[in-house]
Amino acid sequence: MISLLEVAERAQTGPKMGENEWNLGMFRKMQELSEKYGLQVGEVEKVYDVDNAFADQLFEASLEYLCTMGVYCISTKRAIRFTEEEVREACREAPDEITVGRDRDVRTLTQRKIEDIKAPNIITGGHSAWNEELMPLENMVKELVKIPRVDFLECFNYHRIMGREVHGTPMVVYAARKAIERARLGVRLAGRAGLALCYYPILTTAEAFIAAKDEARGLRSSDGLLLSVLPDLKVETDLLAASIYYEEYGCFRQNGGTGGSVGGFAGGWEGAMIEAVVRNIAAWIVYRDSIQYGGGVSRLQQNALSPQTGRARRRSRREETFGAWCSFAMRKALRRHKHTITVFGGGSGGQVVDQASVKNLLSTAISSIRGTVMGGNLFYLWTPPPTTVRWGIEASDAALKSRIKLNDLDELFGRIRKEKLQSFSTGRDRRMLLYTDPQAFFKSHKACYDYVKQRPTDRFLKSRKEATKYLEDIGLEFA
Repeated sequence: MISLLEVAERAQTGPKMGENEWNLGMFRKMQELSEKYGLQVGEVEKVYDVDNAFADQLFEASLEYLCTMGVYCISTKRAIRFTEEEVREACREAPDEITVGRDRDVRTLTQRKIEDIKAPNIITGGHSAWNEELMPLENMVKELVKIPRVDFLECFNYHRIMGREVHGTPMVVYAARKAIERARLGVRLAGRAGLALCYYPILTTAEAFIAAKDEARGLRSSDGLLLSVLPDLKVETDLLAASIYYEEYGCFRQNGGTGGSVGGFAGGWEGAMIEAVVRNIAAWIVYRDSIQYGGGVSRLQQNALSPQTGRARRRSRREETFGAWCSFAMRKALRRHKHTITVFGGGSGGQVVDQASVKNLLSTAISSIRGTVMGGNLFYLWTPPPTTVRWGIEASDAALKSRIKLNDLDELFGRIRKEKLQSFSTGRDRRMLLYTDPQAFFKSHKACYDYVKQRPTDRFLKSRKEATKYLEDIGLEFA
């Protein structure tokens, strides 16, 4: 397989071009490939009905894109291109399982099959900043990883530390080390000292990544880090440097940038599907990301997702169905041609104002059931309360016990949305409140979980009982 050093060399020697030139070239190429490979999508009747021929054509279009256009390095303003054999070889060599953690906390993360009877791996954590005004970070980590089913923790970062705002390389390095050190303390307090951590950086600079390495208090060789491909198929040399550094050290890597955007430079739905497939493959080739978020194909949001003002544009049911079909086509193309350890979002995390509501529990159940049946593992990020993680696992287990199939999902979810979730929205990124009004962010957590007594609140337990009864009434079996 092509080496990371060769990728780094091509980032310095590939065809030089301005970013606008890349963007326009990407748009034109996506239109060309969509036409050439017959990827035009008509009316969607069944979300999970994508034939093998279409998935294969989608993969071939994605392969041609990587071979003719490649990915764009924003650091050097050059295209990184690959041969067809290099791409096919990389897809063949991608792992279908990896081992993380150490000692009694060693876990194996695997590529699950669609309708797999095996329980999914579980990831939880931040993927966000933390504010010490709320509680010491290690206490938050401890409560999340006390859940036995959690396989690794995606970490937090600091935007303020020791009363100072984090800016400039010295402060970034210090904050990076402290964020991992406090997470390491948190897993130790939970009695899980060997649990794997996945580093989520405050900045994507090489210094910010490399500073976290420390076998005693920081990133160990059994840990990992998040290295994501940017929208419009763009990569960075600092992330490539971090990948080369940690490849030698032994850490796993995870890609948070896996979806395709309608309305971006990929163009329409067809181009966005190609973008999504290419981002998955490129993440493995360029960064060696062995774990991929289950990002799908969706329309680019034009509204700023402020935590306090404005409204996100609500998608129509037709658009949601269309996006789900295109997302499934992308995932099927990858499954047929590349090993991919996928993790799907199992809950709304920091997006919902009232996390103790029955509506939020049912929304979390939908996400957890979908990810489980679709053959993914599950992540609960954006700083969820521990109750959300436990509930998501219960819903996933209920899907397995009830033998829910792919073809059951449309009817099941349609009924839940119609009867219980018509006015429910998760369109606001409330993580930004951690910078401006952390207590407002944490209010929804305290409605679910008493961090002093370390137990769920009575209100959450009441909502959980109601949500469980409703789901049992429509056919799910809980333990």
